[in-house]
Amino acid sequence: MALRDGRRGVRSLLISMTCVVLAVASVVVAFSFRENLLASIQAQSKSLLGADLALDSREPFSAEDETLIRSLGGDQSRQIGFTSMVYFPASGGSRLVQVRAISGRFPYYGALESEPAFSSASFHGGPNALVDENVLLQYHAKVGEKLKIGNFEFLIAGKLRKIPGETLAFSLISPRVYIPMAYLERTQLVQKGSLVRYRVYFKLPSDAEVDRLVANLTPTLRRLQLEADTVTRRAASIATSMENLSRYLRLAVFVAVLLAGVGVASVMHVYAKEKTRSVALLGCIGAGPRETVAVYLLQVILLTLISSLVGAALGIAAQYALPHALKDFIPVTTVIHIAPNSVGAGLGIGVGTAVLFALIPLLPLRRVSPLLALRASFESEEQTRDPLVPLVFLLIVALIAAFAVAITGNWIHGAIFTVGVLGVFALLGVLARGGALLMRRLAPSAMSFAWRQGLANLHRPNNQTLAVTLSIGLGAFLLVTLYSVQNILVAQVVRRSGQGDPNVVLFDVQNDQRQGIALLLKSSNIPLHAEVPIVTMRLTAVKGRKVEALRNDASAKIPEWALRREYRSTYRAGITGTEEIIKGAWQGKVSENLQPIPVSVEKGIAETLKVDVGDELQFEIQGVPLATRIASLREVDWQRVQPNFFVVFPEGVLESAPQFYAVLARAESNQASAQLQRAVVEQFPNVSVIDLSLVLNTLNSILSRVSYAMRFVALFTILTGLAVLVSAVLGSRMQRLRESILLRTLGAPRMLILNAVMAEYLFLGALGSVAGAVLGVAASWALSYYFFGASVAIFVTPALAIPALVTAATVLAGVLGCWGLFRAPALETLRAEG
Repeated sequence: MALRDGRRGVRSLLISMTCVVLAVASVVVAFSFRENLLASIQAQSKSLLGADLALDSREPFSAEDETLIRSLGGDQSRQIGFTSMVYFPASGGSRLVQVRAISGRFPYYGALESEPAFSSASFHGGPNALVDENVLLQYHAKVGEKLKIGNFEFLIAGKLRKIPGETLAFSLISPRVYIPMAYLERTQLVQKGSLVRYRVYFKLPSDAEVDRLVANLTPTLRRLQLEADTVTRRAASIATSMENLSRYLRLAVFVAVLLAGVGVASVMHVYAKEKTRSVALLGCIGAGPRETVAVYLLQVILLTLISSLVGAALGIAAQYALPHALKDFIPVTTVIHIAPNSVGAGLGIGVGTAVLFALIPLLPLRRVSPLLALRASFESEEQTRDPLVPLVFLLIVALIAAFAVAITGNWIHGAIFTVGVLGVFALLGVLARGGALLMRRLAPSAMSFAWRQGLANLHRPNNQTLAVTLSIGLGAFLLVTLYSVQNILVAQVVRRSGQGDPNVVLFDVQNDQRQGIALLLKSSNIPLHAEVPIVTMRLTAVKGRKVEALRNDASAKIPEWALRREYRSTYRAGITGTEEIIKGAWQGKVSENLQPIPVSVEKGIAETLKVDVGDELQFEIQGVPLATRIASLREVDWQRVQPNFFVVFPEGVLESAPQFYAVLARAESNQASAQLQRAVVEQFPNVSVIDLSLVLNTLNSILSRVSYAMRFVALFTILTGLAVLVSAVLGSRMQRLRESILLRTLGAPRMLILNAVMAEYLFLGALGSVAGAVLGVAASWALSYYFFGASVAIFVTPALAIPALVTAATVLAGVLGCWGLFRAPALETLRAEG
């Protein structure tokens, strides 16, 4: 019976299955991306590190370190990395980059991808430099030109495109320049006090058990303050970060699945109403309620299964596009293959969601009385309600929560996602129902007949108000949120540059260079704001417990980075405008012999180290212990472009310690800043310059790539919402056809009918898009305030332009969907009615 009835009856359902096709395709793409990415990480694990083992140190390797390194054997390569300014003589531009001096045949796995490609032998044979491609494009530099690093000029031998285990997004933040180790000394940049990272890479015999070797050496490595990195650790670290990305993708596409379910439920509502008379007739000839519902449920299952198969095929084809859209954030070359588990997940989620949402309008068919076949006025709304429908809603909510918890791996995060999604859907649904009710009771009588007719369609039987509002509202919500967050982050940096704050910071200024830097700033008419002394130290004990003991104690729950890091601290008499004392009392000056020294600690690092006011910390400066006591906690505004510190000492203690300075200045134009950077590179090659305009350009580049990737993912939801809109328009086509012909029979011109359609979809588009825009602005505010810590701002352009475009698209879809109604002969429809 389902097949016989479906020969003609299910045609109206076919267009709604487009939602299912797109939803299943998005699920297959997201889930396949995860499987393919993890498989690629596993397959290319050695190229992520470029070696079998790497040992890191923040200090030059000691004699004991070298003895350990020699004992490990294998083929070895060295790398020394540090941050420095580079100067392009041809263009006069300068840029802060990460210089990496290498020796040996690194990388042993993978390659430093460059254009032209260079072998290890040819690269180390002269003063060559491989320069990040983005930097060359930014400063219009070409291969074959000169590049000055410190006091030495290198030949730009190639464009550096990819480094094992690193992404393009990282290169935007910290561009890389590779030089041969043999020429590092000529730069005269690696000096005492410089922040340098030393690394040695190993290629060990194929039968070496690297992880077991590192496990056995762990006590020795910790004693020598060396950090080991293995292929397994690097692959696990990257897999963890990529898992976070895949979680976002899977949660994002699940919103498209829910939207597809709404579209199916909307069209099935119209379909079920049309089948009410047939259900009553089946009851008259003895068909039970379960059999009746089963007929139409079978039709839905068959259609959704076919649509899901089509969607799975589309997803398999589309999965090749996602790695390209996210290539800036993926450190491996993703190898695409068909993932059966992902295809199965897509089919299961698609069919399950469609069937559950279809049950909402189908279950009331069990309550249809056979008397309806004899008396059309018998059936009432109360009689067709079904007590199982609320259970279906509860099951849908439970499955959403279960999916969210399973993907996030956290009950709290899963609950937040569930509440957020349901809240957005519920709010849009309430607005849709409220708008329809408002038009039913308060439609202005002064409006023309066409407008009154169009607005009345919002609350007529079998209306599509809810589905259309949800589809366009969710699309507008996503778009406004994405564009607003990007604008908020960029504006935050721009705002800082217009408040008279320093926008240029000169780092690593040595004591004997301070006067020269001050004279240079004066000659450039750039005011000097401050000179901040910086002392490098290490943490050796927390509340009386040695750092080594805390690192070996899992119950301490203190991250290793907080125990191992180099603390760059300062001393001064007062707090700055970026700080606020939130606990304890500030002490700005003490006697030199006071023990322990009262210090002020930033609240974030205090929480990480599990310390509070009154607790003691012990630091070490080049072997000299320094006992301190926390006198106060500070809240720091880290967004200000100036040096901020975890630990601040009072005056009277660190003045004689080895130190360098950060000089703060403000350049009133980009040209003045560029001239200053050129002069600094030429006269003080060891000094690094951070310019706010460079920060802003970098932020723009990163955010544009992030926004592109997020918009690509949001495209699945937006396309599904468009399919819901189209299916809602075409799903009620027959009812509109009858209404149109009746109006034409009564003498209404075509333009009046068209105006009625435009009025309906203009209201729907405006209601849904404005509601979505308001929700988007609210979400942007919440993200900026609670997550990014930025000041709240509303950007008018996306908040107005996106609703206007979405409303216009909605009206266009409504008009095009109903355009063919005018061609249908009136007698044909009247005979069909008879």
